[in-house]
Amino acid sequence: MIAALVSAAAARWGEREALVDDGGGRCSFAALERRAWQAAGALTTRGIVAGDRVALVAPNSIDFVAAWLGVTLAGATVVPIPTVSAPPEVAHRLAHARCSLLLDDAALTELFQAGGAPPPAAHTTPLPDDAPAMILYTSGTTGTAKAAAFSHASLAIHTANVARTVGLDEGDVILGTLPLTHSFGLRMVMLLGLHTGARVVLLRRFDAARALALADAEGVTFWPAVPTMLAAACAADGPRPRALRWVLSAGAPLPDALCRRAEARLGCEVRQGYGLTEASFSTIDAPPSARAIGSVGRAVEGVTVRIADGEIQVRGPHVTSGYLDDREATLAAFDDGWLRTGDVGRLDADGRLVIVDRTKDLIIRGGNNVYPSEVEAALAAHPAVADVAVIGRPDDYYGEEVVAVVVPRSVSAATPDLAAELAEFARARVASTKVPREYAFVDAMPLGPSGKVLKRELRRRLLDGGLPTTKPAR
Repeated sequence: MIAALVSAAAARWGEREALVDDGGGRCSFAALERRAWQAAGALTTRGIVAGDRVALVAPNSIDFVAAWLGVTLAGATVVPIPTVSAPPEVAHRLAHARCSLLLDDAALTELFQAGGAPPPAAHTTPLPDDAPAMILYTSGTTGTAKAAAFSHASLAIHTANVARTVGLDEGDVILGTLPLTHSFGLRMVMLLGLHTGARVVLLRRFDAARALALADAEGVTFWPAVPTMLAAACAADGPRPRALRWVLSAGAPLPDALCRRAEARLGCEVRQGYGLTEASFSTIDAPPSARAIGSVGRAVEGVTVRIADGEIQVRGPHVTSGYLDDREATLAAFDDGWLRTGDVGRLDADGRLVIVDRTKDLIIRGGNNVYPSEVEAALAAHPAVADVAVIGRPDDYYGEEVVAVVVPRSVSAATPDLAAELAEFARARVASTKVPREYAFVDAMPLGPSGKVLKRELRRRLLDGGLPTTKPAR
């Protein structure tokens, strides 16, 4: 079905521009199809056959997109690996997925220089709809990364459903700052552009000032981003993108204060969506429906969402078929066909989903549930706070104590006085049981491949003594 998506795009839009990258490259839909088949032929020449797995670890580029598509056209399965992965992480994924080949940035150049004829007929016959097209490893922010498998049908059907939900068409231009090795970027940038005919502008690595300049120059209308990118854009020099219609924020909670700052900086609405690696984009708050602040929107077409004992559970064609070689984890992840997300939420009267927090991030202080996202949203409204993450520290008396890790807007602001000011600020906005008792000031948050704050790393630093804290006077 990915082959059909590629051929349909080339047939419909031909020489219209499909991809632009910040290295100066430009590529039409027809040229992309030719390059994808060239990649498939080169892979076949190297011995790749249907059923093989090919790892792809490279920055965003036209070659990346063509190679990703080429792997699937050759009948193999793509295993995208973030470029920021440490060598042991790459080695684990290669071994666990039993990859036959690794394509990094240099290998991609060699692949296209070598060229290749289209694969033999045996490899161009239509694959079964349930054949695996991609294996994505979870971000591993709360433990060992697991490998989620997705079929050709899953990707094609969900892409079509998302396209109808967000309403993009061939007149749109998508800004691709998200890494295409991650589910968010793959689906909302690469596949969405291919399905709708929207032009995609790719950045090899995210730089806020560069992103704003390219968005303005290329007439970007739609920007899928994570909150850390929006925070960086708010602080960066650069133009307000003149054609930008809306931004879709996902991947992490978006504090209302940051949402308002981003809207003022970018001059457009910032909406939210919700998904996870195992079930990308279950809900989206998309125009033209009225925006609901704090909501991540209604279920995407073809997706069903329910709340079971407070937990968000989803079902639909976008859900992974299971974890690779991990039957126990697969069984634990599903409840009678519903994927258990591990997130806590509620549905409002209009069917919009509101995220409360992640179950694994829940802090229980003295028997009281403290949802970090609620406290983070309160502290993010303080003018001295550029970014904030709330975590728990083991405590002999309360079980856990609440700790706020803050990136201040100014280095000089990181003082005990600011800690006391933030504590007072929080007391006016959340229950006393939720107010952080300790504050750590850092220059930047540790981020995962998709831009999520690695709370696991913050907890490790805190417990190892590498994250000094200040306790304001009560």
